[in-house]
Amino acid sequence: MDIRIFTLPFDPILEGFPDEQIADFCLNKRVHRLETQFFQQEGRAYWSVAIHYEQLLGKQESKRVELDEAEQRLFDRLRDWRKEQGHKDGIPVYLIATNQQLLEIVRRKTKSAEALKDIKGFGKGKIERYGKQIAGRVKAFFDEKGPEEAPSDMPF
Repeated sequence: MDIRIFTLPFDPILEGFPDEQIADFCLNKRVHRLETQFFQQEGRAYWSVAIHYEQLLGKQESKRVELDEAEQRLFDRLRDWRKEQGHKDGIPVYLIATNQQLLEIVRRKTKSAEALKDIKGFGKGKIERYGKQIAGRVKAFFDEKGPEEAPSDMPF
């Protein structure tokens, strides 16, 4: 297991701590543990975040190749939705769903929030918060026109 430490300065314009760097870093990693520490130095506020992780790039890429064209399109759309939702909620995208979880959702064609409970990492809270949105997107993708006919500009 590897570790990476980020120090995030408070951004008065954002009125928060910019976490894009951490979100981008974690996209192809399995995060095992996060340790955070708030501190101030010379009157400035900082968050220090230690991420204990495992690299998944090779594993992820090989699993992603197993998707057909329609599944790949859905996977990409779910990732785009996750990025927008993470930005809207002010949280890293991996807290909404990891790439591995999105792959599993696509493979299983998860069309109901209830079915998300069968995917590791989806508990009651995450399902209540994001389940309908995720399942609705999958259902719309496969039900409205079918994966072969779904236009690339289908709204998500």
